[in-house]
Amino acid sequence: MNNLLIDALAQTTAGIALFDSNERIIYANPAWEQLITGIAEEDLQFCETELKDGGMISVCFIKTQAEVAHPIALPASANDAKIGTVIIADDSESNRMVARRILQSEGYGIVEASNGQSVLNMLRRGVTADLILMDIEMPDMDGLHTTRRIRHMPGPVAQTPIIALSAHQSRDWNVIARQSGVDEFINKPIQRTKLLDTIRELINRAPDKSATGSTNGTHLSPPPVLRPRGARISRPARLDLPSRAVLDIKALEQLYVDAGDEGASCGIELFINETETRLVKIDNALSEDDLATVRDEVHVLKSTSGTFGLRQLSELCEITQNFFEDDDINEDRILATSQQVVQLAPKALKALNLYRRSREWARTGA
Repeated sequence: MNNLLIDALAQTTAGIALFDSNERIIYANPAWEQLITGIAEEDLQFCETELKDGGMISVCFIKTQAEVAHPIALPASANDAKIGTVIIADDSESNRMVARRILQSEGYGIVEASNGQSVLNMLRRGVTADLILMDIEMPDMDGLHTTRRIRHMPGPVAQTPIIALSAHQSRDWNVIARQSGVDEFINKPIQRTKLLDTIRELINRAPDKSATGSTNGTHLSPPPVLRPRGARISRPARLDLPSRAVLDIKALEQLYVDAGDEGASCGIELFINETETRLVKIDNALSEDDLATVRDEVHVLKSTSGTFGLRQLSELCEITQNFFEDDDINEDRILATSQQVVQLAPKALKALNLYRRSREWARTGA
């Protein structure tokens, strides 16, 4: 009977999700994911029932649209309910959500990918896009490698405009990205006006460059040379934290303006869940002397924490990342700052969640 019930839930067109007492999703049918990621929040209706154990069942429907007595003539570009299709490639779900909310509010259609290989698979299957937002550092295949592969694909797809996104703030990364074939380079956290202006310019610009980007002389930062796993590290003295406040209120206020109240709130919740998982990975990697994993997770955390106003945490991650990029890697300093990341992050997440809840209380009066 249980299997029959699950099969029925999987086939229904209504989105159904079950949450535990901590408001974390523990089951969702395929329709839930399709509705939540593909339909604007204002076009959805939610019916929620609390459970005795503190959990909740949420059912999601598309709102019934009222009939229009006198249809309004729309311009041809609006008949498809979109002004262009953008692929958002980023391994952080919370980063993708923020970008998606910004672009959907302007009328863009969105396709999401969590790594470079997924982007290539989409394009090979015939998915058409007017532009690609490409995070530089992603698992499996990074954004620069993916861009070079796209530029060598046959046909018009090789001309697809690509914007590189990165938490790296140096001119060198801008140059490297352009040598790999990207059209523009935008630093994270994303600024709404800058992003929208750049997208409009690239989509409207007639293609005037060759289908392949030059990669001569392009050298990405090599992976760190790490010690054998058996060699233990001594415990160094604690380093001073960056002096900034835990929360950057101006950045958070801008996030709510850019993504809207619901978009920002949902993005923060996703970011908190992602970061809790990421901290476990960093902590486990430190205990196993797996500094390569620490490096990768700290880099992503640097990018996402800046997007969600955790400026102190972002700067601490940047300090740690810079230690990895030194010619002569000092593993003692890496260990010290990585441990501080693990210690600081829960406090920062708690402050961020309190801010999110206060915004919701102020908006709903609940």
